Amino acid sequence: MVVFLLLGGFAWWTFQTVSFSPALRDLLPEDEAIAAAWPTSAADRGDRQWDQLPPPPSRHSPEVSALLERLRELPPVPYIVQAARQRDASVREGETAPPWSAEETAAENRMAEAYREAWRPFFESTPIAWDQFPDSVRLLRSEITRILDLPPNYRYSYMFMIFPDMNLYGPLRRLGALRFGTDALLQNGWAGLDTVSLAVYGRRFFPDQAGLGIELDSKKVPPPPQIEDVRMGLRSDRALFLSAGAYLAALPPETPALPALERFLGNRENARWFLARLPGIETAAHLAAQLRQDADQISELENKTFLSGSAWRQWLEGDPAVGLSPVLQDSLEGLRQFEKARLEYQVAMSLAEAAEKIRAGDSAGARRIPDPAAVGSFLRLEDSMGMVTVSSALPSEENPSARTSLEIPTDRN
Repeated sequence: MVVFLLLGGFAWWTFQTVSFSPALRDLLPEDEAIAAAWPTSAADRGDRQWDQLPPPPSRHSPEVSALLERLRELPPVPYIVQAARQRDASVREGETAPPWSAEETAAENRMAEAYREAWRPFFESTPIAWDQFPDSVRLLRSEITRILDLPPNYRYSYMFMIFPDMNLYGPLRRLGALRFGTDALLQNGWAGLDTVSLAVYGRRFFPDQAGLGIELDSKKVPPPPQIEDVRMGLRSDRALFLSAGAYLAALPPETPALPALERFLGNRENARWFLARLPGIETAAHLAAQLRQDADQISELENKTFLSGSAWRQWLEGDPAVGLSPVLQDSLEGLRQFEKARLEYQVAMSLAEAAEKIRAGDSAGARRIPDPAAVGSFLRLEDSMGMVTVSSALPSEENPSARTSLEIPTDRN
């Protein structure tokens, strides 16, 4: 949840401060696209070497291409909604905005439903073969904030935090396994869209929704992260590195590495994060060679996913970064967190399932749900003053001395 709360809370800031890729510029009106794509400061105008380079390839998966097309076809915000929003924005602090008319509310609801319907096929298209479409991997990891906020002024990215059927963990779970960067917002998804980060988002999402009383069918939500997800995510990462290497190798040999990588990724901060870990890499040719070597090392990481469960855990508990390039050494946090995230996800789903049964009046069934955090034990239920607290032996993230728990009101009056 933290990843997407940050994305939602600062999406507009990011939308205005980071350049758009050509694929996303096509989704915007031409004048807005030009304004968004070009910098305004003198310093930026003097450092636009990347803009003279050819664009990277853009062969996207059918699912991503169809999604972008549906977003492109959404109608603009109706004038009646624009006027209502402007009216709200003009209300002085301490005053109450006048209520919307039935027509305004209906127009807003139609927009929200159209936005949700534009995304729905994307969530129903899993699994997606991300390793076959590295251009889509790059687009989503670099541009996820802006994609969530397209088309302009729809303002419905909050849906990804409240509707179970719009959980991004499902379609994006194999987008990658390596975690590049340390800040999900500033890195534009490179640190927030690896398989394990998405699983952390997912396991927080479902109990929260159960607590809010939203109907949730635990049988239809994505399963906990599996080792196969990590394996396929590493294949997607390797495909991305090879794609980057091919693009960079095709540039003039003495092209500076920073603008070349910036052009490929579509974001300067992303490029700087990578190159800060590769001192001495100054040209695109040298960077291409390094990325090809890294791709070979990613294959070695993938081989580790075929280890037995105990051998896999032993490898993770050791020093899996030994022998890896600096970029890969700093990208293994997701792999290290895999076992912990999987257990937490399993607990979250058990709590959500218990909430379903309690709301249906089946407390006895809820008591028979196994506790993933304690082999041979069941979830604990405590009933007090119209509230049932269901808990697991898993220590709470907020308070390690307490159990992970969920409160479900039973008195709906």
